[in-house]
Amino acid sequence: MRTMWVAVLAVAVAVAGPRGSAAEQGGAAGPAPGTIEVRDCRVSPASEAKVAAREAGVLVQVLKKKGDLVRKGDVIAQIDDDQPRMEKRRAKAEHDQTLAKAESDVDVRYAQKAEGVAEKAFEKAEQSHRAVSGSVTDVERDRLRLEWEKSGLQIEQAQLERRLASLAADAKQAEVEAADNAIERRLIRSPIDGYVDDVLKHEGEWMQPGDVLAHVINTDKLLVEGFVELSVARPTTVKGRPVRVVVELENGRTESFEGRISFVSRRAVSGDYRVDADVVNRQADGDDVLPAGITAKMFIDVGAAPAAAGR
Repeated sequence: MRTMWVAVLAVAVAVAGPRGSAAEQGGAAGPAPGTIEVRDCRVSPASEAKVAAREAGVLVQVLKKKGDLVRKGDVIAQIDDDQPRMEKRRAKAEHDQTLAKAESDVDVRYAQKAEGVAEKAFEKAEQSHRAVSGSVTDVERDRLRLEWEKSGLQIEQAQLERRLASLAADAKQAEVEAADNAIERRLIRSPIDGYVDDVLKHEGEWMQPGDVLAHVINTDKLLVEGFVELSVARPTTVKGRPVRVVVELENGRTESFEGRISFVSRRAVSGDYRVDADVVNRQADGDDVLPAGITAKMFIDVGAAPAAAGR
């Protein structure tokens, strides 16, 4: 049954037309038996990003130019951050002040000593009253008792003030961290590895949140997009299959790349459905062998076992 299916598929491929068809055997770029040729495939970067500002402000520094290589997280440009830096200094000073107050137990120790003195004063008055009745008036004894009790309450108040100062220090630390975040958000970083394909803004220009500063492209891996006719093969036939991508370069030179179908559309338009293949690029003399933006041929090997990872 498998031999019969390959034979029927080869016949179907031969009459498929320009999008999914079989080339005559023997050509270097021609398909082997059991393959589908997909012409006019578009080659594009598998990973690219439009790098935008997250905060409004004046662009004070552009650190990367077109063609520069960048790593994920590299700073491409910086927006003016004077305001959040001043807010950070203020919050840091207030944090240090409240933290010092929270860590100090001077008021607690003073209140404890004052309580001891007040207790002794009251006890001495009581002893005098017991030794010589009337030597200390009831009013004086009541006042000394109140001073003693007040000193005990002052200890609780001092401890409460320390806790409140500690909470205030935590709040100021949050303000410091918020200022750090505001400073960080004014650094425009690359979200991917790649190279800067274009820079759209210049130093001194005003940026709004969402304004695109640069376009970063990674061509280490490429996405090859083509269309297969339903009359040639159904989506389940090509899903996860290995592919060979062939591109014609200068002076009639051709290069081929191995890959695999990573996506098959569930929707057909005018009898065609889209397929994407992931291909690993190569380097020669410091440049990409397979440049993005060109067209290529893709040969899908429907005789091989499909990969389980195909979407």
